[in-house]
Amino acid sequence: MEYLVDGYNVIKFSEMFSARDLETSRNKLVDFILQYNPQGKNSVTIVFDCKSSNPYETDGYTTTTIKGIKTIFSEGQQSADDVIVDYVEKAKKPYNITVVTNDKGIYRRIGGKGVKKMAVAEFIYNRAKKQTTTSNVIRTKKQDNYYAISKELSDLWLKEDKKESLITNSKSKGNKFCENDNFDITSELSDLWLKKEK
Repeated sequence: MEYLVDGYNVIKFSEMFSARDLETSRNKLVDFILQYNPQGKNSVTIVFDCKSSNPYETDGYTTTTIKGIKTIFSEGQQSADDVIVDYVEKAKKPYNITVVTNDKGIYRRIGGKGVKKMAVAEFIYNRAKKQTTTSNVIRTKKQDNYYAISKELSDLWLKEDKKESLITNSKSKGNKFCENDNFDITSELSDLWLKKEK
């Protein structure tokens, strides 16, 4: 399987490839592919526009490599879209090609060729996500142990509850519940709460 990538279409899709000049943007895309291998173990070819303002310049394309990645630049008045369509039409096994672009015009032109199509988002995010190793995954912060805080709050709560109980009992001496009975119930509830927190 070969992945045929519409270079500038991918670059314009995500800010991670933005730069002051096109060469740096191209290098960022190449670096992304080298680092994350969104094409898996398959080969990848990136196609870029390199249109000339000279109307008499011969149409075609130039094949080169950038950091080991096969790269095609269109020439003359031919666009990257034209190069991608031409590449697919000349392929012996077009069904072994996956074209990565969001350009609907390209999709229409290669529609009946048996070529596979992939949206840029899927290429960048989903494929790269599957290739990411566990060491690159951002781990969530370990949950704090709240037991010590819970115990401290429980003790304060019991102290306050005991004070309130004493005040209540002193106001109503005829009450059936004594201070210790009320405290034992509260203590029991507190112990259950702390067990739950553990």
